[in-house]
Amino acid sequence: MATGIKDKVAIIGMGCTRFGERWEAGGEELMVEAFIECLEDAGIEPNEIQAAWLSTCLEEVNVGKSALPLALTLRLPFIPVTRTENYCASGTEAFRGAVYAVASGAYDICLALGVEKLKDTGYGG
Repeated sequence: MATGIKDKVAIIGMGCTRFGERWEAGGEELMVEAFIECLEDAGIEPNEIQAAWLSTCLEEVNVGKSALPLALTLRLPFIPVTRTENYCASGTEAFRGAVYAVASGAYDICLALGVEKLKDTGYGG
């Protein structure tokens, strides 16, 4: 019988970019900005992250169709990285993947990071 994940996972840190028209910043810069704030909030080092999920819906933010830009941009080598895409729920998919990875006991510390920059793509956003 399923026991659920209650009390098996905690969010230990979060980061968010400054909102507004960010013409000078690309997807990679936005990822770094949020990542640095998250590390500081959590009080951890990048090498403590054991797996990561990147959520982005549109490849037009120039991060491609894989999760490789997450590992390269944030310098997280040799850990599993996964890209999730589920339109407006992409961030939730990344979060869910990280949560269940920790809840299952596969990892202790995971990262879920989402990035979109629609104003640079021509979409309304």
